[in-house]
Amino acid sequence: MKDNDNKMEFFGGGWRQVENEDQQQTTPVIDAHYHIFPRFGTGSGPENESLPLQLWQYHIRDFTDFWRKSDGQRVKQQLLDYPSDSIHDIPDVDFRLGRYGQAELTVEGVDYYLQMYPPSLENLEATPERMVAEMDSADVDMGVLQSDHVYGSCINEYYAAAMEDYPNRFLPLAQIWELEADQPEQLERLEKAARDLGCRGLYFSVELFALNGYVDHLDDPKFEPLWQKVRELDLSVWWYLDARRQDRTAGFLQYINELNHWADRHPDIPCVLTHGLVPATIIHEIGVPDEVMSLLKRPGVHAEVLMPAKWPDYPFPEGQEMLRHWRDEVGAEKLMWGSDMPYSGGVWCTYRQSVDFIRRHCDFLSPEEKGLILGGNVARMFKF
Repeated sequence: MKDNDNKMEFFGGGWRQVENEDQQQTTPVIDAHYHIFPRFGTGSGPENESLPLQLWQYHIRDFTDFWRKSDGQRVKQQLLDYPSDSIHDIPDVDFRLGRYGQAELTVEGVDYYLQMYPPSLENLEATPERMVAEMDSADVDMGVLQSDHVYGSCINEYYAAAMEDYPNRFLPLAQIWELEADQPEQLERLEKAARDLGCRGLYFSVELFALNGYVDHLDDPKFEPLWQKVRELDLSVWWYLDARRQDRTAGFLQYINELNHWADRHPDIPCVLTHGLVPATIIHEIGVPDEVMSLLKRPGVHAEVLMPAKWPDYPFPEGQEMLRHWRDEVGAEKLMWGSDMPYSGGVWCTYRQSVDFIRRHCDFLSPEEKGLILGGNVARMFKF
């Protein structure tokens, strides 16, 4: 073993590498894309209790792998897709939730199931105590809680309870009803989330726009009261731009365009492009368009690094080259490592591998750059 190689130690359950003193992370390791949630379909109030199920069916419309329940035969078909962008046109397949990460459906009298999440989600929930244990096992200090509506409409309160039980482990992003983000009720909801419930930013998802036919636009002046409230509360905005439309590329580039206009008018509001800059569904077709890199070069715009979603083979050499390009183009100060746990941990790689992709690989990054990507940039955004 060379002098500069990582040393090994036995910790009781096996062997692990020990970082040399000059390689050790001096800032907290913060996962910019983490989740906790109650059982799918249970995290909403009575007025929205059926919505998460509808959103889940829409969210996974492009899944291709199903199993026939009668004989376990694998069927490679898009059984949930349909020729419309409207969520109100989703086919009636008696979509239902099961256990062990699975959902079930019935098409033309035949029952199927699909692996919607890893089998480790026995009851389709990710409790705070379980997700703290995941962080401990991977040497991660904190997680930024992204909060889409598939997890329910009462997630702000769920996050507040988790922070009370596990202080200094979670950094929650507030959820609002984006369709009515200009209305006083939603502005009050955001203020309560920030001032009373401890949310540190706003998660804004375009997927809810499916409910009204995608007539809303990110740069619409009607949302100005929201952005004024974001300024007043000193929050950042974390954008989810991947609407499940038939033409995913056109939809994504539309929102990138609108976000560029938004950034022209709101250069003082820091923001993050979540889910790895370009959706995994289309990145191998379009790469990273110039419009996206131009947006990322703006002073207040940052991006989540989520390479395991895009590349199949650990430690993702193609992803390393892409990350190197991003670092060269915009600097490590713009990039934040995220995992999308617990989905990632049973689909793409282990949780430790997700962070070790940067922590132990990506040799083109200096220790200082790794520190920024693995937590320093999030800490700065949240003013630690």
